[in-house]
Amino acid sequence: MNCCCWGESDCADFGLTVKDQCFPLLYKKDTIYEISFQNGNLVIVLRNGKAITFEEQESLAQQRHKAKVVAVKDETIYTAVSGESHVLFLTRAGKVYEFMRFPKKSKTVCPRLIPNLQAAPIIQIACGRHHSLALSQDGKLFSWGSNTFGQLGITKETASLSSPHHLVSLEGIPLAQISAGGAHSVAVSLSGTVFTWGRNNAGQLGLGSTEDECSPNIVKSLESKKTIFVSCGEEHTAILTKDGMVFTFGAGGYGQLGHNSSRNELKPRLVAELLGVQVSQIACGWYHTIAYVCTTGNLYMFGCGLQGQLGNRKRCNQLVPLTTKKYIRFCKVPNLIKRIHAGGNQSMIIYSEVENCSISEGQFANSTGKRIAILNDTTVQKWITSPCDKKKNKRKREIDITFSSASCLNGSFLETSNDQHFKTSPVELGVDMSAVNRFIGKVKQCPYILNQVKKSVKKMLESLTDSPICAEALRVYLIVPELLRLLNEEYDISLLTDLLSNAILQLKKDKRKMFVSLLIAFPTSYFMMFVNLYQRVSKQCFEKTVDECSENNVNQLKMTLQILQILYQANLDAGLKIQEQNFYVPEVTLAFKDLRDRCLQLRNWEEFKNPMLLLLSLKDFPCIFDMEGKLEMFELGNAIALQKMIPGMDNSLPVRRENILQDAFHFLRRSSPNNFQAPLQVSFSREQGIDQGGLSQEFFTLVTKELCAPEANIFKHYEDSRLIWFHEDGYRTGDEYHLAGEICGLALYNRCVADFHFPLALYKKLLNIRPALEDMHELSPTEGRCLQGLLDEDYDDVIDRLMLDFTKLSTNDGSVAELIPDGEATPVTRHNRKQYVDAYVDYVFNSSVKKNFEDFAYGFKKGCSNVMWAMFVPVELMAIIHGNTVYDWEQLEKNAKYIGYDVSSEVIKNFWTVFHDLSEEMKKRFLAFLTGSDRIPVGGMEKFTFTICNQGFLYSDLFYPSANTCARILYLPCYSSIEALRIRLQHALQFFEEFGLA
Repeated sequence: MNCCCWGESDCADFGLTVKDQCFPLLYKKDTIYEISFQNGNLVIVLRNGKAITFEEQESLAQQRHKAKVVAVKDETIYTAVSGESHVLFLTRAGKVYEFMRFPKKSKTVCPRLIPNLQAAPIIQIACGRHHSLALSQDGKLFSWGSNTFGQLGITKETASLSSPHHLVSLEGIPLAQISAGGAHSVAVSLSGTVFTWGRNNAGQLGLGSTEDECSPNIVKSLESKKTIFVSCGEEHTAILTKDGMVFTFGAGGYGQLGHNSSRNELKPRLVAELLGVQVSQIACGWYHTIAYVCTTGNLYMFGCGLQGQLGNRKRCNQLVPLTTKKYIRFCKVPNLIKRIHAGGNQSMIIYSEVENCSISEGQFANSTGKRIAILNDTTVQKWITSPCDKKKNKRKREIDITFSSASCLNGSFLETSNDQHFKTSPVELGVDMSAVNRFIGKVKQCPYILNQVKKSVKKMLESLTDSPICAEALRVYLIVPELLRLLNEEYDISLLTDLLSNAILQLKKDKRKMFVSLLIAFPTSYFMMFVNLYQRVSKQCFEKTVDECSENNVNQLKMTLQILQILYQANLDAGLKIQEQNFYVPEVTLAFKDLRDRCLQLRNWEEFKNPMLLLLSLKDFPCIFDMEGKLEMFELGNAIALQKMIPGMDNSLPVRRENILQDAFHFLRRSSPNNFQAPLQVSFSREQGIDQGGLSQEFFTLVTKELCAPEANIFKHYEDSRLIWFHEDGYRTGDEYHLAGEICGLALYNRCVADFHFPLALYKKLLNIRPALEDMHELSPTEGRCLQGLLDEDYDDVIDRLMLDFTKLSTNDGSVAELIPDGEATPVTRHNRKQYVDAYVDYVFNSSVKKNFEDFAYGFKKGCSNVMWAMFVPVELMAIIHGNTVYDWEQLEKNAKYIGYDVSSEVIKNFWTVFHDLSEEMKKRFLAFLTGSDRIPVGGMEKFTFTICNQGFLYSDLFYPSANTCARILYLPCYSSIEALRIRLQHALQFFEEFGLA
């Protein structure tokens, strides 16, 4: 290899004849491998692993450089980089040596070994003026030296570091390359994410500001640009994309940004003059930039040329990239230049006189070309085929470095087809899971590899950070569950799953949200696998905890269930990506039933206190219960409340049918919350009957009818949906909303259906879920359609003609309510219409009814002291309170039981003939006659049963049918004919409310 250099330095002792320093000078030695120049100090790395330094003499009269040999005992030097007063050497063994200044008398240079960099081999190094960076094979980035501007990635309070510091903020990022400028630092990941930190006086960090940064920041405007390489100057930065485009930013005073301007750029800007030429290498000096196009051999230069560093025989600045092939003969031939270098005010290239020289090795300037230890097919095949006894330690070391490092795993299995991994974002991971499966298929029959992978993954999971900087660092959380398929022992799976769970739960809230978004974006099959893993481990943890209820087992169980609950919520938010039953752990419901039965049988709750407390603590993980399990939990909560009830506590409610709402309000106002722990005992004035549930059901049916009636004017009615909502705050000043909440809570606590005509939004708010536009569609379809139409409108002029502003007409007094501050003066446009719709929905459901809802919610929680209700999702809670309105009358007939009759009895045949001839409204009145409500309890008709009983009256035709609503028993006389049955049944259904036949 040969060297060509030009620029500031006198090169006589480089073996060059100096005539004009503006003209490129050649150094024809075929041993050159790497070269570095900075501040008058040149280092040449030779093919034989030795290095030579050229020191600038102090005597201005001499103006010569003196060559000195670098002596590193028993080491082969691979590359070198120079700072202003220090040089770093990297050996092929991955060790880093440094010397701070050139010795004045000795003919050799003896650099010192850098401590604290021995854990893993170093693969890349970089120098700024007074700071250094080093990247290890396991993906860790180290920094040391001056930290005046935060260039070490730590707070400025630490002025400098004499030994390497691990930059934890980039932990888990699979870095591809590092670079250092005058006082700023840059790193680029394998998926093209660019991180910058340090001095930013000229915008060299590309963040759109001029404030220094003490920790790495993502250059947002470079996302998805496919960045593969970065180079730093004194105060400017250049990046190269896979498509051969060049972006520059920072100081532009000398034209070093190539934008035909001397203006600074605070954000990355495409160098337009290089567009379409497919740049393959870039390099930055202090104030100039070089770009090389290997396919044409063209070398472009721009920026400061006052010391001749542009190689064009001129001493002037150049504002746009111009080729130098007029002055350098071999620039006319493609692929002769292997590497380009720019240091200080000097430019250099390493070239070959052999045409079509390969550029794959060391393609990137100032980089060793080495990568962190990521998996590839070649490496895996080597592990599998190499003999067990030979190179065993080396193979073990390679496996450990790869699988104990989150960075290495995150850089493995990338989706490279169509450059998909360059699109990594909070919703796109860029991982090829089929590659993970291929790896599993290759190594699952290799016990040695599996054992070492297991040990290394355990180490890696224990070291994960709680705040990964971006999505690339989260890949490992989704790769590890797939790797668990390698393991056969349940103990190993459980252990690693616990470590993974702990790592996920330690993530900060925003990072955990990003992880969930990535998981949801994955194919359904993978999400199902993830859920199945945690569902299976949850089952094992539960069984282990039941056998031994130790603190460690309980904590392990809850940690696993917490992950399952997070996955469940994500599934809900995604619109049920998979069915809810995939989250259920039926063993928990069975344990509940068994425990409840034993408690009721022995009536000794203290004996089962510990398992009871364990099961009750699982209320925080409702995802593991089906509807039946949640109801079991709720009933258990009621049973415990009854056990704790103060003896003699009375919850009797005498009411008059004609004044049922007033009597209910009077009862609630004088009752204490403790009274509500007892079952409600309703009695109707001048009517006989003991309340075993039926009278309570009838009470809630009647009182909600009165409460929600338009005449009561307690709630606002929406005609197009026939639903009710709260009046705006200030419309009513009494305690009606608080009392209405108590009635709703009591209905739930006593497991009665209460047909409030509330929308689903009420139950969302009770469960701290914010209503959305879909809830406006339900409550007020007309308003919902108008708001949706506004969002869907494509034309600005149509929106302008609507003449909308951020206000809404108040229903209380007709005044105008502003949806945002200064809403009247803010017109609705295409750009802010989403904000308007969100503000409108928020006003209707939240801000305008804030106090009224809070009163209702407080009353609801007072009426239902059993906190287990919070386990239900909104639609379940609504179904329990409102009941079911999906009727299957054929199923009702199938579910009927008989006493004194059988299915073949003539009366029974006649009854079902008459029943099926009834109108839909009369059939619903039959349900109200039978149970006290025309709605089916949660579970639907399939679980609704009732009994038809023959009381054995002698003169049956004289009697009407009657019902025991508590036990759901229909007392049906043995009528002599179908007509007699029809007349008596219809009369009973029409007048039962008036005469209390039920």
